[in-house]
Amino acid sequence: MSPLARTILDGDPLDALPIAVRAYVPAPRSAKSKRKPRRNRDTPSEWALAFDTETTTDATQALRFGAYQVWQGAKLDQAGILCEPTLSEGEKSILAEYANAHDLKLISTREFVDSIFYGIAYELRATIVGFNLPFDISRLAINHGSARGKTMRGGFSFQLSEDRYKPRVQIKHLSARAALIQFTKPRRRSDTRGMRRRGLPQPVRRGTFVDVKTIAAALTSRSFSLAKLANFLGTDHRKMSTDEHGAPTSPEYVGYAVNDVQVTWECYQALAAKFNAHGLKETRLSQILSEAGIGKGYLKEMGILPWRTVQPELSDDLIGKIMSSYYGGRSEVHLRRVITQVLYCDFLSMYPTVCTLMGLFRFVISNGMTWQDSTEETNQFLENVNLSDLRDRKNWRKLTTLVQIQSDGDIFPTRAKYEDSPQATIGLNHLSSEFPLWFTLADCIAAKLLTGKIPKVLKAISFEPGGFQQGLKPIVIAGNCEYRIDPRRDDFYRRLIDLRSETKARLQEASEIDAPRLKSEEQALKIIANATSYGIFVEVNVSDLDEREQRQCYGPNGEPFTISTTKSEEPGRYFHPLLASLITGAARLMLAITEKLAIQAGLDWAFCDTDSMAIAKPEKMGRDEFLHVAQSISEWFTDLNPYEKKGPLLKIEEINFGIEKNQSGRIFVDLFCLAISAKRYVLFNLDENRKPIIRKASAHGLGHLLPPYSEATAPTSTPAPITPLAEIGVERWQHDLWRQIIVAHLEGHADQVDLSYHVALLNPAASRYAATTPDLLAWFRKWNEGRAYSDRARPFNFLLAFQVSPFPRVEVNAPEVMPSASRRGRPKRSPLPKPVAPFDADIKCASQTCFDRDTAKPVPPSRLKTYRQALAQYHLSPEAKFLDAEHLDTGPTRRRRIRATAIDHIGKEADRWEEQFFVGLDEDAQIEYESEGIDPAAVRQMLLARGRSVSSRQLAETSGISRNQISAFRRGKGQLSPTQLRRLAAIVLRGKLARDLI
Repeated sequence: MSPLARTILDGDPLDALPIAVRAYVPAPRSAKSKRKPRRNRDTPSEWALAFDTETTTDATQALRFGAYQVWQGAKLDQAGILCEPTLSEGEKSILAEYANAHDLKLISTREFVDSIFYGIAYELRATIVGFNLPFDISRLAINHGSARGKTMRGGFSFQLSEDRYKPRVQIKHLSARAALIQFTKPRRRSDTRGMRRRGLPQPVRRGTFVDVKTIAAALTSRSFSLAKLANFLGTDHRKMSTDEHGAPTSPEYVGYAVNDVQVTWECYQALAAKFNAHGLKETRLSQILSEAGIGKGYLKEMGILPWRTVQPELSDDLIGKIMSSYYGGRSEVHLRRVITQVLYCDFLSMYPTVCTLMGLFRFVISNGMTWQDSTEETNQFLENVNLSDLRDRKNWRKLTTLVQIQSDGDIFPTRAKYEDSPQATIGLNHLSSEFPLWFTLADCIAAKLLTGKIPKVLKAISFEPGGFQQGLKPIVIAGNCEYRIDPRRDDFYRRLIDLRSETKARLQEASEIDAPRLKSEEQALKIIANATSYGIFVEVNVSDLDEREQRQCYGPNGEPFTISTTKSEEPGRYFHPLLASLITGAARLMLAITEKLAIQAGLDWAFCDTDSMAIAKPEKMGRDEFLHVAQSISEWFTDLNPYEKKGPLLKIEEINFGIEKNQSGRIFVDLFCLAISAKRYVLFNLDENRKPIIRKASAHGLGHLLPPYSEATAPTSTPAPITPLAEIGVERWQHDLWRQIIVAHLEGHADQVDLSYHVALLNPAASRYAATTPDLLAWFRKWNEGRAYSDRARPFNFLLAFQVSPFPRVEVNAPEVMPSASRRGRPKRSPLPKPVAPFDADIKCASQTCFDRDTAKPVPPSRLKTYRQALAQYHLSPEAKFLDAEHLDTGPTRRRRIRATAIDHIGKEADRWEEQFFVGLDEDAQIEYESEGIDPAAVRQMLLARGRSVSSRQLAETSGISRNQISAFRRGKGQLSPTQLRRLAAIVLRGKLARDLI
């Protein structure tokens, strides 16, 4: 049962919950007027420095030695080895002998920093190249602090040289793939007084840093190790394998390090060539931090100005209403914990497709947009629209409308902390709210399709693009003259998908010589389409403020209210929240149509995930009939296909067919699904012995854990996957876990999964993370005390996090612990420790050094969860946002009926919050602003009605509000903040009938 009020209404429970909406919190006007676009005027020269470091494998990951190359254009100027003075004389001799034998320089780390890193790279404006640069640069540091400045706040500032006049290097972690890196302003000015008098100040030299790992991810939309990247790019040199890490220095190990630098340089050259092929003259390679950077580069190349530049006068209250209508992709499970035969389908390039159908590129290239009240027209449209109307592409152009709704049990995306979840999640639920809310017109149509009931429209606003911007220019995609796009004539998104489809067709018939080039072009087109059709429109960069500030917050009612915040949300360059809302709303409509068609045809659905749905076969329906009916649902969308190449828009995925192809082509095989909760599912076939053959699986909820064993040490009792793991989408140990879950279902004990299939699952469950922010590194403050800088846990070190078990394991021969002397009263409840440890490649050894990150007290290994314990309920994970989806529930889930008790205003939502919260890496993963809509008198009345059944002490312990504050509030002599009122209201509602609130 939910901890909040619940009663039976219309046959279903009713949950009284605060709901959350995205809010808009602009920077103060004074800050806006002073803000200048950040430009790096430090043009790189033809020089480049590539380097790599080798470190110890203990907790410090301290530098031992490294290798470097200095290039002038295509000419190698010098190469060498850098050496730490702490190495033994024997190791130094090995380095010297290797350097002499291979014509390399041998210099100390300090000499490398001063003579090469600063003397050449900084002074000659060289491009500094590496693979995972933040780690390598931090190895060179002799000290660090917290970075200053608006852009780099929340990052680190590294001192690399003893010379205090040399600039420091700032690094701010952005994601697992990217970081901002720059030199600071040096203490000694480089411009003379005469230059300043003549108005010729020298710009700050920020440097040019290129992390090959980042560029590879941006250009290929994949994550690589250096070894896999070299293989992918086909470089002349490949990464060597070694078992030398942590071992004494040897000639082979030195050769490994020197080769790594060469491989890194060749990968950099190959990636630079790929980037140059795009022809993005207005964008530098060093500015590319993600796929979105490529997309922005193309928009800039076409001369497209950002919406906020061409229409800066748009009122904050309207932006607040638009932001409140934004919800992400729909991800749900409907048939829970039952094996079901399915046809797995996904939409062709969902976001570019809905952009094309709605004509949203017109907004991107316009000199602004206009809007008008369309309440009457929208009401009429909703009254008449039906499924057949949605097959007409012209009607999708009418969806650029936002609608204010008085929701009364209508099905809408509802963001809430279901079942006391630590983070608000989105579920498509029956929503009742006295507070008017904004949704897209597409969401309103979806609500009508799924309930047969037309939502109550209070107001509607329709948006139209203005005229063309001045200065728009044609471009050529990926350097191919056949891929020319004129923004004035072509719909950019449609043209990109047309070109991609054409390239894929040519690829199927290409020779071995042409195939790599076409594959590269096809990949580039996919990345550009995805990067420019959604993410850049909702990009918001979060930074910490120096101190708490009062700001204005705009929500769905358009009326601002004052909040106190320590966070600042800076919109990205192409921020356009209207487009982000319209795109995701239209995508949800596509899934709603699919769901409606399936139910209408007598079928069901197992799960959906943003752009895909698994259509489920009813138990009594024959296989052939099911495939025929399911295919007809796929074909329903064909008329909507806006591209030159016609065909299914809802595609039947390859995993619906056999692994091996014969002369007759693709053959359907029975595909089965086992879905647990949102984004947690597996698709598989059954062989002739009814053993599972996994075709696709999710690693959601597992990705934070280190592999308990490698592929080489995988259990012999579990058959190796037939489909390559890269196609399945998981690691070997994750594949084996899913197989055990399937087997448990097939054998009739679905609630109990055998986790004894590998002895490594008895080890403590560990997660590796990097100390990428000062807050994360602060967990090791006590551990670092009294240690030399080189012996500390430092920025970007790998560290380990563990999970504590509420039930300690009993160790064999463990000493008996005598009970402490009894005390009067209730025993004090102490919070569970949050164990972390310095990095150690041996997890069992690392577990011996665990300590609580809050108190620094040791945590014994017996308190740590093993992999078996951590995974014991993975197959039972509840789907909190729906009913009939608790741990042991199986079968169809049901949508909740939500009554909104308040509106919480939130900021940017966290990525992979579930894993972050589980490990404890980011407790502030979601920005929460103040709430509104809570009446203090009503909350006080609830407290009085409960009387002594809920004491002020109980409320204080549960809510985190002080006992004195609550007591004063009960007596009518104190005030509480909106957030505190919302928290109290939720607590008081426990056990109180929701009917009383209506």
